[in-house]
Amino acid sequence: MVDSYGSVRSVYTGRIGHVTFGAGFDRLSGYPFEVRYSQGALQRARMSADVAADAYRYLRGLFSEFAPDIALIVASKADWSSTQPYGMPYFNDDQGQIRPGILAMPSEQSVFWTEMANDIGGVSGSGYAKLLATYANGAGDLDLQPFFDLVTIHELGHAFEVLSGLRLPTFWLGEIFANLALHTFVATRRPRNLATLEVLPTVGVEDELFTMQIRAEGSHTLEDFESHYAGSSQQMSSRNYVWYQYRFLRLAAKIFAVDGEGGLVRFWECFRGRVGRSLNESTIPSIVRLLTTEVSETLGDAVENWREW
Repeated sequence: MVDSYGSVRSVYTGRIGHVTFGAGFDRLSGYPFEVRYSQGALQRARMSADVAADAYRYLRGLFSEFAPDIALIVASKADWSSTQPYGMPYFNDDQGQIRPGILAMPSEQSVFWTEMANDIGGVSGSGYAKLLATYANGAGDLDLQPFFDLVTIHELGHAFEVLSGLRLPTFWLGEIFANLALHTFVATRRPRNLATLEVLPTVGVEDELFTMQIRAEGSHTLEDFESHYAGSSQQMSSRNYVWYQYRFLRLAAKIFAVDGEGGLVRFWECFRGRVGRSLNESTIPSIVRLLTTEVSETLGDAVENWREW
């Protein structure tokens, strides 16, 4: 299964014909995971691997020294192998890949970022000014690449979740976990990047017209997210999915502000301890009770009162 920040999870084999994605790429050594990259992408691969390695070691330290067996693949547009749009980092754990998990990143700019920036241009003048102040490309336009570079850590969070066998009863809990891993890492190890991480989802949440459109036409409850996320015949749109992710990111920031690293560690320990057991905790009330008592009151309250987010 693939998790993509910009679209719903979908089945993906990681192969083109009989060629496994990344198998013929150049390699970088010296990292706690395998690193492969497209021709001409060495500089980008080093930069991406440096950040991912820092996050990998940090999360491994928080998560009982569990070390997921992954490969980071930095691919050009010509080499990209996914049902997801080029430019969107993703995690994949399908059979027959070069490692049990792969973390794919783009090596260059993409139309996807441009289209997303154009869509954001419809927000209020003050909101757009905030975006431009944070993500300016030097020519008066938006460049969201720095934000999506950080999304790679979200996908790394899924690597720890999936490959460890962390048993989360809902898809939306998996997304909150990955975003909390991302926010906790940035806030703790790279606080200079907090604005890059926070401004886009903050402006997205504050865009009242966007929310009105989603509530009128799309999915907006946690139950909706679960029904229209993975493999559904009525999958939500990418735009609708991003609406949820803005809120999951802001929730992660709120959890960290109250609980610090402890919120993420308790999240891991709570569900890690349930591997192999029967889990009758898939209803909202039962999840709220569990989260409130064992993980974070802030998280439990947000789930219970989701309609206010």
